[in-house]
Amino acid sequence: MAVMRPFETRQPIGGYERKSFIWLIRRNRIQAHLHLAEGYAARAYCIMPEELYRNTRGKMHVCEARQLVMYIAHVVLELSRSEVARRYNRDRSTVAHACRTIEERREDPEFDRLVKSIEGLVTLEDDPAIGHLGGLV
Repeated sequence: MAVMRPFETRQPIGGYERKSFIWLIRRNRIQAHLHLAEGYAARAYCIMPEELYRNTRGKMHVCEARQLVMYIAHVVLELSRSEVARRYNRDRSTVAHACRTIEERREDPEFDRLVKSIEGLVTLEDDPAIGHLGGLV
């Protein structure tokens, strides 16, 4: 009987087995796009991206930037609330609150333009590395 290493535990993630090629591409591309979203949000709020990972709330603008990134991770990149919460060392309910807060703030046209611009920059739809997979990701 072959011994499976932890990364080889064939658990379905997003409909694909963990070890599959498509799963690896999907995971890596989502992580890359999330990293971009963090950079764009940090730039928009004039903070360092590392501040998004602090265990404390931080100043108001840091908290708002983190909420925006959590919203994009959940809504645009389609990560589960649990996945987003783990990434930022928060609770699922915090991610849900962040998404509600951002949705409410989108009624402000200027803020909505900011969110739309970041969404457009990090969407997976136009990703050239994913396009050849025929929509499997």
